[in-house]
Amino acid sequence: MAFCLSVSFVFAQATKTEGGTPSGKSPVVVRAVHFDPVKIGGQKNEWIRMQVELQAVFNPETKLAAEDKAGKKAANNKWVDKVKVTVTQIFKPLSAKDASEFSYYRAGATVLTMEVGAPRSVYFYLPGDIVKRDRLKMQPDFYYVQLDVGGTEVPLFSEAGKLTPDMIAAVHKQIATKKEFDGARDLADRGVSANAGMLRPQFMVPYAIFDTLPQGSPSPEFIREDGAR
Repeated sequence: MAFCLSVSFVFAQATKTEGGTPSGKSPVVVRAVHFDPVKIGGQKNEWIRMQVELQAVFNPETKLAAEDKAGKKAANNKWVDKVKVTVTQIFKPLSAKDASEFSYYRAGATVLTMEVGAPRSVYFYLPGDIVKRDRLKMQPDFYYVQLDVGGTEVPLFSEAGKLTPDMIAAVHKQIATKKEFDGARDLADRGVSANAGMLRPQFMVPYAIFDTLPQGSPSPEFIREDGAR
């Protein structure tokens, strides 16, 4: 099943509380996604840097029923722990006839903890040699971001099949309907294995310490899951 390449979508603005803080049912929201070409580590070819800006809204553990919290340590309502960020990038080669011939890249990182109300940015890098080899544009044709908080997935869509206001920035506008997203995700799930390990979170890129990151929210600390594999 190929997903459509010309889906029109009208963005709705995410609801905000006073002071500009995102509000809604998601414990962590995606505020923005940016792509930039960068040269790092003295390498010749430009890498693609993906910035995912997050903001913690509430600790979901504080909303557990009283009986579920019996005998457990009280949850800290100012911090949200173990926020897993998984990004998928989809590129359409010029010669591709349908979505089965697209290039798919995926990577994930788990944020150790996030303070409620304090934005943090997680960065992902696609090496410049891969960009040149695969003849990729400097930003993907489609992308989406999936969040998991403490082992529970943060829904991208409502029960009615609409993209939730908290997660509008998490999904490229051309796959922002449930039907188009499901088609893209299905193909990506099958296609990312061909490019496993190419797209990398920032802590797996030694050269990233030489990258001049854009001004804005600082990076969080991460759980180094790569060492446990």
